[in-house]
Amino acid sequence: MKTTIQFDILADPKGCYKRNSLYIMTAGLLLVMASLFVGCEKDDFGYGPEQIMQFGSETAIVRELSFPSGDFTIVGELRSPDVEEKHPVVLMIHGSGEATRDGAVPFNPMIEIFLRHGYAVLSWDKPGSGASKGTFEPEYTITQRAEIIRDAIEVLSESDFIDVNEVGLWGISQAGWVMPMALDKTPDISWMVVVSGGGEDGIEQGAFQVAQMIACEEGTAEDVASVEQYWAIMNKAATYDEYRNAVQILLDVPGLYENTGLIMSDEEQWSPWPREIDAFFDPVEVLQRTTIPVLAFFGELDKYVDPVQGFHAYESALDKAGNQDYQINMIEGAGHVMVQVETGCPGEIVGAEYMTEYLDTLEFWIMER
Repeated sequence: MKTTIQFDILADPKGCYKRNSLYIMTAGLLLVMASLFVGCEKDDFGYGPEQIMQFGSETAIVRELSFPSGDFTIVGELRSPDVEEKHPVVLMIHGSGEATRDGAVPFNPMIEIFLRHGYAVLSWDKPGSGASKGTFEPEYTITQRAEIIRDAIEVLSESDFIDVNEVGLWGISQAGWVMPMALDKTPDISWMVVVSGGGEDGIEQGAFQVAQMIACEEGTAEDVASVEQYWAIMNKAATYDEYRNAVQILLDVPGLYENTGLIMSDEEQWSPWPREIDAFFDPVEVLQRTTIPVLAFFGELDKYVDPVQGFHAYESALDKAGNQDYQINMIEGAGHVMVQVETGCPGEIVGAEYMTEYLDTLEFWIMER
């Protein structure tokens, strides 16, 4: 069976680069989720009725769970092994864009693995995609999503059937920014699995993605390198002259305008991006202090997150942290979501099945926890 995978780092950027939406879009590169709920108390959460559901070979007790997080109401699904005891739990964290508790990429194969090894699994709808309500602040989506993880763990700590002494995170794409930020917000995360997460800030990662658009349209190596360099300079510019010089260089690259809609802002309309927004958050700064077990995957042909830079950034950061339990994998022939690809370029028709190496490596690593 063939399907078109909608990748989840960044929406089609055409026309999105006028000044007023520039950092909104790069914050979108890093991902969206949550819901608006005014006046919730922390104990305002609840479970729905139990259902029995099948995930591959595994049977699970499934309960809907709703809980508040800041101004959001989050609604998701907790699946527990069909055994009457407390279970450790895995939180599954989406990438950017719309997604329900079932995942923008299929969650069921990973849910089956986690259930098979005794873990309960929680995932939730993102606002606009299901029952969750609320709207993210575009410049602070990563921060708000990390706070949702913290609040979910707090809610689970009051459960009679969850053992919060072991809370793992699995996440893809933008989750590679969200989960490291969550590590700084709660000490209750035991381990982390990162799939195609970035090893640099969102602006640098966005520059890689735009450069790969040019590469996929047979741009020259010189043009691709120029786009990656000057796209980041444009978005990080502290002065108008710095911004203008970068845009002038970018607009000379064939195909850049057609793919992005980039235009030059007038000086009176331009202002530098605020340095405190999430687009400037670099997960490596957290990874350099991370000593919990970490499993990371990168797809060799990923055109959305830089796999080579990410691989080496994770390795260097976790070594610096003195982490004694980490594994970083480069999956040959894989694209952004761990399926087999030929090029990894946008629009490629790819298979719907995850690569066996990815699933087998994940399962073996979980067995060792």
